[in-house]
Amino acid sequence: METAQKNLDEIGIGTKETQALPPKDVKVLSHKIEAIPSKKEGEKNIGEKVILICKHPDREEPIEMSRVAYLKGKTVTCSGLWFNLDDDKLIPKQSALAIAMRHFGIKTVKEFDGDYLVIKAY
Repeated sequence: METAQKNLDEIGIGTKETQALPPKDVKVLSHKIEAIPSKKEGEKNIGEKVILICKHPDREEPIEMSRVAYLKGKTVTCSGLWFNLDDDKLIPKQSALAIAMRHFGIKTVKEFDGDYLVIKAY
């Protein structure tokens, strides 16, 4: 017991990320919009997210992605792919969804389907 405690007292934090799947290009098979429920009982949904259903080459089952990390100025920002519309009934220009769409050079969410994305997906 003392040896285990001594080892625990001297062990630091590692530098390697644990990865269930290695980062690789994934193919977007399809997409869907999903209502995200509030965690508080009796409250309405907090919004809707776009979910990209993707095929990772090292996994049999599809994976679902609904978050992105991107540079906003000099800061890395993480956000959900929230589905909202502006006054013109378009995806808001500065939303994470719009930023991802511009990054991949697409004009509509449907254009993700069948495309290969170079992303860190695990």
